[in-house]
Amino acid sequence: MSDWLDDSDALAEQYADASNLNARAALHERYSTADRDLHPWLFDQFDLPSEGRVLTLGSGPGALWSENCERIPDGVDVTVTDFSPGMVEAARNNLADCSHGFDFEVMDAENISFGDETFDIVTANHMLYHVPDREAAFAEIRRVLNSGGRLYASTNGESNMQVLYDVMAEIAGEALPRAAGFDLQNGAAQLDPFFERVERRTYDDALEVTAVEPLAEYALSRDEFDESDRDPLRKAFAERFEDGVFRAEKDVGVFVATA
Repeated sequence: MSDWLDDSDALAEQYADASNLNARAALHERYSTADRDLHPWLFDQFDLPSEGRVLTLGSGPGALWSENCERIPDGVDVTVTDFSPGMVEAARNNLADCSHGFDFEVMDAENISFGDETFDIVTANHMLYHVPDREAAFAEIRRVLNSGGRLYASTNGESNMQVLYDVMAEIAGEALPRAAGFDLQNGAAQLDPFFERVERRTYDDALEVTAVEPLAEYALSRDEFDESDRDPLRKAFAERFEDGVFRAEKDVGVFVATA
């Protein structure tokens, strides 16, 4: 099985627009057990100044900002970027009704088109594992951060939703590739050479899913499956339900790296 997570062309196709990402996000939005949704929790971690500049890398459809629109200080300028033009357009549309203004740009994290010490905060949420040359990206992020500025980089851990991946592997006939290049276990060691201090914060969450179809939709959003796999996926997931619930533990958090 080819590892499309490490293939730039496959990633460009997978994230040409927000449809696949939205299918996966829907599972979390509907069945998360956390006291607070992920994007508001991430925003809680930010030490936002009353005035300053923020750069978001790999924004996807802009959910971080759309879900926290009213919480952004008036004096903070936010630049929203993604390597996918389709994602940037989706973010632009999703943020059109937000009372706070944003700048938008198609951008690769390995080649940030801003000058040195431009930003107070950089966010890179659930995307650094897709960056081919992370050392180049970290160097660029450090370059554009002011002294004392912070990178907030969320990611998954090794055990995140393992039972869900076990079911998908059963149908695929082999283990599925996972975005493990930058995770909660190895991320700090990668960030340490570029930042003065690196802290890991953990998000307490799990999935308690009460319907089979959203699980099948999650799997079908990946490159390994197509519509012919829908019924086998439904059956395999249904067999893992206990008392009407499919439970999957999450392993999610954020690194806070200070320049």
